[in-house]
Amino acid sequence: MIIKIFLVLLGSLFFSSITASDVSVNEWIDSGPLQVHAPGFIKGPNIQSEEFGPRYVLSNTYLDLATLQPADGVPFLWDNQEVQNWMLNSIPEGESLEIKPIRKAEYQIAYLAFYIESGGLNKHDLEVESPQMFEVFLQGKKLSSSYEETVDSNLNTAKATLDLDRGKFLVIVKSLYTRGDENKWWIKAKVSGKPVLGTTPVCGMNIHHLLEGTKLGSVSISADGSLVMVNYSRVDRKSGKTSKWTEIRDVSSGSIMQSFRKAGTRGYHWMPSGKKLYYIKPGEKGSSVWIYDFEEGNEYTVLEDIEELSGTEWSPDEKFLIYTISEKKKADSGSSLRYMDELGNRTFPDRSIGSLYKYDVASKVSTRLTFGKYSTWLNDISQDGEKIVFSVTSPNPTVRPFNQQDVYMMDLKTGKVDTLWKDSPWSGTAIFSPDGTKLLVSGGPDLFGETGRKIGDNPIANNYDTQAYLYDLSTAEVDPITREFNPSVSSVTWHPADGRIYITTIDEIYRRLYVYDAGDRQFSLISTQPEVLGSFSLAKKKLVASYTGTGPGSHNRAWILDLETGSSILFDDVEASTYEHVRFGYSEEWDFEMENGTLIRGFFLYPRDFDPAEKYPLIVQYYGGTNPVSKSFGGRDPADIWAGEGYVVYVPQPSGATGFGQEFSARHQNNWGKTVAGEIIEGTKKFIAAHDFVDPEKIGCIGASYGGFMTMLLQTQTDIFTCAISHAGISSISSYWGEGYWGYGYSANATGDSYPWNRKDIYIDQSALFNADKINTPLLLLHGSEDTNVPLGESLQLWVGLKILGRPVEMVQVEGEDHWILDYSKRIEWHNTIMAWFDKWLQDETGDWKQLFPRSDL
Repeated sequence: MIIKIFLVLLGSLFFSSITASDVSVNEWIDSGPLQVHAPGFIKGPNIQSEEFGPRYVLSNTYLDLATLQPADGVPFLWDNQEVQNWMLNSIPEGESLEIKPIRKAEYQIAYLAFYIESGGLNKHDLEVESPQMFEVFLQGKKLSSSYEETVDSNLNTAKATLDLDRGKFLVIVKSLYTRGDENKWWIKAKVSGKPVLGTTPVCGMNIHHLLEGTKLGSVSISADGSLVMVNYSRVDRKSGKTSKWTEIRDVSSGSIMQSFRKAGTRGYHWMPSGKKLYYIKPGEKGSSVWIYDFEEGNEYTVLEDIEELSGTEWSPDEKFLIYTISEKKKADSGSSLRYMDELGNRTFPDRSIGSLYKYDVASKVSTRLTFGKYSTWLNDISQDGEKIVFSVTSPNPTVRPFNQQDVYMMDLKTGKVDTLWKDSPWSGTAIFSPDGTKLLVSGGPDLFGETGRKIGDNPIANNYDTQAYLYDLSTAEVDPITREFNPSVSSVTWHPADGRIYITTIDEIYRRLYVYDAGDRQFSLISTQPEVLGSFSLAKKKLVASYTGTGPGSHNRAWILDLETGSSILFDDVEASTYEHVRFGYSEEWDFEMENGTLIRGFFLYPRDFDPAEKYPLIVQYYGGTNPVSKSFGGRDPADIWAGEGYVVYVPQPSGATGFGQEFSARHQNNWGKTVAGEIIEGTKKFIAAHDFVDPEKIGCIGASYGGFMTMLLQTQTDIFTCAISHAGISSISSYWGEGYWGYGYSANATGDSYPWNRKDIYIDQSALFNADKINTPLLLLHGSEDTNVPLGESLQLWVGLKILGRPVEMVQVEGEDHWILDYSKRIEWHNTIMAWFDKWLQDETGDWKQLFPRSDL
């Protein structure tokens, strides 16, 4: 629910009808008088046949009001680089704020500001009165104005109704004083509805901080380590559309070398050497590969007008590139019937088939390298440019995980292809060692049979727990280098500069960087500023890297890492202005031990302005699937916002997740919440017992996707929660198995070798739908109407069942949204719905829920 504004211009009688709930604005942040000038050529009418008047001076945009955060004593820059300061002015109750004009100035304006804080969905009437003409803005958007030139006792008055959501909002009155005005220069305002007014922007984090302002994306460093590619995005609050752009910045100075904003251009990557960037531009005849050379300052094409171009990679010596062309299957001519020939085609259109091509730069010759009915995927090009390694994945519907992979090496001079391994049920990705004698392979514990497996007494591994292997090209021997290493592999790079392997990992509740020395077979942790890495990029020719990262109360930033010294330097903090005045609570890690000795890691956030003598409601947030919930910032479940709203937020990390070792992650297999539910319940009870500031009668829980499944399942097993929220949850494992986007494929790692016909104890007994009669907790089901991952019916069928049973349940669809709620305005509405549900049951504040859903009978 975005701010909605209803405007009425009225006479001058409103201040005579102040009610008990009205609050006069008695404190203002004032810019002081600022001299402005009329434009040239003001004699005679303009193109609209209007004569010039003072209103044109007032309506001119001098400052970007949407970016201002005025506070007492804070400087701002005025015309001609003149520094001004915001000033706090206090006035008696019901009185007006008087501004002292500059002598002899023909025109002068003043900005007068205050903040209004809204803890929910609130409506207020704002009324402004002055003998001068003025404009009124909310968060930089003009919502009312009065352009009348008054005489004697006549006054300008404007009134607007503000429909606010959660947050702190800036109101600015821009007033114009004209030389010769016989009235004193003053402003008076009041706000209805018992508002919380203030003069400081300091506040807790809200959804607008998370979504608005310039946001930092991924970063990537050039081959020589001198330039960094930084991706940004920004949402337009009016249209809700997001603009994205890429900037190239100098590492030493931070200055912008180039900005790329053209729509449709994609696939920005650094060339293997120097200061060159390549990317793909669409055209009428196809797509072309372009290069921008920063040393020469020019842009040129190397490969033109390729239809269905989908990927490119340059050889290390830049003499050729390998590219992929996608081909689609021929449609059945004249038929409305669709033959289902592969399991992968059951819920989405037939996949395209990708084939590899080589383009030689000097001769401009393109050569097709692969052909067939299945896609070929380029894994890597050797450092000498003589070989490539690629893979082919084909369906195998009768053997888990229902696909199989072949991996090949091709000699680019002769075209000879050697098979490295064939018919592997589990997929991997391979890159060449710098000397070309080995492959560094990443894949699950079962990629090479039992070689990489360390799962204890568990019968089946979790193959989402990615491992790293060394594969000897001369002997085909496999060295499982991470088998004894608990963190799960996210990415691997074998750096030619020092011959060491750099690995980004899921490391329990963190995302960390390690380096592996093949000589001493040791892993070493590389310190990074945040312990939760986002993007990570290594320079190809130098021991330097760029990365982004976050943490609780710590927004996304970018750093440059010197791998020789281990030091990190802050490089980009573009989001700092958005969070400059946000005050966060602090976080702590909190672990507990199950009766069977299992240690369950976790962390929690204190509410902002925490008082240990107070009692606070608790939100328990979890995923429970194969990925741990990292100790990060923002995201779909923004714990920092919930803490800013006065909640304690506890995040346990139950069994089955990657990053804790293979034995721990293997517990995910054939479990579907059986162990996890007990761990969440026991953890919640122990957390409450260990923290006396938690109100044991006000406990909520929330999860999305697999976490939504856990929310549903938990309510069939416990009544400790006061309320619960499931977003895109799975209520019937069997229906998701057959219909869900990942469905049977995900079940290969969640119910290995178990199916609806042979494990009813999982597919029925662990499904909330078949246990709906056990649910008594007020449950909110949220789901995107266009969810292609977890079908909408997973929430609908549980809602129907609970409605028939007469249980406290509500269901809200987010129209047009998929598994993630990404649309700007819908994301705000979705967030407000979540907060309204928690406020209703955990803080006894029902107003927002009734305002959003007046037909609700709960």
